Amino acid sequence: MVTRFLLLLVFLSHHLARPIANPLHPMKWNILSIFTMLPPMILLLPLLLASAYSSSSDGSRVAKYEQAISQGETALAELLETHPDVVAAAGNVEISESQYRFTIPPTNDYVVSILVNPCGSNETYGREDDVALGYDCCMERFGSGEYGYRLGSKDRFSNGYSNGLPIDADEPLHNIDLVDEFGNSLDYSHSRRADDVVYIDESCTGLRQPHTACIADRFAAARSKLNPPCWDNNSTVDSTLDCHTPTGKRQRHCMQVSYSLNAFIPVCGGDFEESDDCGSFLEVHGPSTPYDNEEAMLSQTKITTPVSNGMYTTTLSLTYKDDPSRILCSYEYHDIQVGSMVRVKSPISCCCPPWLSPLRDSKEGAFFCPKRKYAKDGGPFAPDYNTLEEQYADHEFQQSFPRCPALDGDDVLMCTQERVFAEDVPKGHSGRYFARPCAPLVEADDSGGFSSADVSGIYPGVCPIDDRFAGCGITPSSGLCHGKDHQYTMEGEIGKVTSIPNKSNPNYGVTFNNGRSVYWFQKNDLDFLKPESNYEVWFVVRNRIEKRVKKRKPFRVIWPRCTYDSVNDRYFPYAMLDDEGNPMSVL
Repeated sequence: MVTRFLLLLVFLSHHLARPIANPLHPMKWNILSIFTMLPPMILLLPLLLASAYSSSSDGSRVAKYEQAISQGETALAELLETHPDVVAAAGNVEISESQYRFTIPPTNDYVVSILVNPCGSNETYGREDDVALGYDCCMERFGSGEYGYRLGSKDRFSNGYSNGLPIDADEPLHNIDLVDEFGNSLDYSHSRRADDVVYIDESCTGLRQPHTACIADRFAAARSKLNPPCWDNNSTVDSTLDCHTPTGKRQRHCMQVSYSLNAFIPVCGGDFEESDDCGSFLEVHGPSTPYDNEEAMLSQTKITTPVSNGMYTTTLSLTYKDDPSRILCSYEYHDIQVGSMVRVKSPISCCCPPWLSPLRDSKEGAFFCPKRKYAKDGGPFAPDYNTLEEQYADHEFQQSFPRCPALDGDDVLMCTQERVFAEDVPKGHSGRYFARPCAPLVEADDSGGFSSADVSGIYPGVCPIDDRFAGCGITPSSGLCHGKDHQYTMEGEIGKVTSIPNKSNPNYGVTFNNGRSVYWFQKNDLDFLKPESNYEVWFVVRNRIEKRVKKRKPFRVIWPRCTYDSVNDRYFPYAMLDDEGNPMSVL
């Protein structure tokens, strides 16, 4: 705009200075023209100056805008580089198998369901009189699995992993707690399982007397051999057998798998339709072994249905990494590893301050923080909240007496104490008391005894379970605590191993609360629990950068036995097949 203004001034000056032809005065300047042009120039000058100022302001605003955009782009680049949910990739980056992220959705969001061998095991494994189901018995129809725990063991373990002690699948109904795939109790009247077969047994004198099959005097029960369609048979996989697709095509060394998702299933099209880095997949993963870790994919199949109307059936190969001479085997864990389930067998018990009465008839006593409404004792057995809904549901319980102070997620032994100058508050009112960490035991006499103001007597030492039990003492040789002191032990509790011994720590880390806190034990203090399964089916959503695991479905391969590695004196995680297709016992 300033340039146009200057050009206009040059034009006017040139025009005014130009001599014009005049017959009376041939070479005189046109002074009249000058005076004629001055008023318009005076009127235009403010407008031209304003326009020039506006142009200058516009340029300033453009510069500020470009500066803001540049700063925003810089901030965005820094955010993308540092944000934990963003994985940067350049060009055709190679995707490693370690890019798995476990994002299991909460059940109130959407549910992924998987059934293994839904129409009976491949080739209908089992008794000779098993009733074979059609290979398309679980296509676009309702299906579910049901599972049993030993009576009285359901919800015994508040550790986020074990909802109960599993029981044999052939156990009659009167001996099990029936649950669905999420561990929720199922009423027998709602079960899809066939009624048990009742037969006469003269030895029976009553319920489970003299053996567990008895249901009444002279009567016993056994599980029916009939199974409904679309049922979970995840403990019956035989890798030597073949299976059929839902259309009836026979395939070698495979099993049927049914899946459903009450949400959209990510499926890729166009240029990415055939890509293995885009879409939804079912993958088989095995245990961590000297040959593989659990993230090693052993076989896969791609899902091509964006919507499932009920259960949808496909097949998964049981060959080991697409090698037709190797198939999955009945691999067994032989030692404690990260992820193993263990039972504490250590007989160590401790005497803690008198426990706060569950009935709250007394407001003085000890308790563990954090506390959970449905968790035994709280503290080591209080799982973390998985969702906001769980936290909201437990909110009222958290506000009740005694209240836990704000903690950093660790376990703390707390004691309630009457406030000073609380005489005006009624004796049974919770406002008369406050909570504080229990006092640690200190040496109390020359004989080496330990005590504190919160326990009732002198003990031979401080509780060795963990530093978090510093307010408790070792149980005396008599096996009894002093006064009303509370006896505490972890013997018999089930937890999950989070770490194994290394150079810096010779002990095993075990969690009882889904990883919120960890306790340490020697190997002799733990019993290794044989896992119920030896493989898993993962429902995975992939893109070029990562693989998100939405479901982990365990299953057990029961045959064949693994081939023995005579060189390394251990078993391979697969069975080798000879030229005739028979499993080899030793290589």
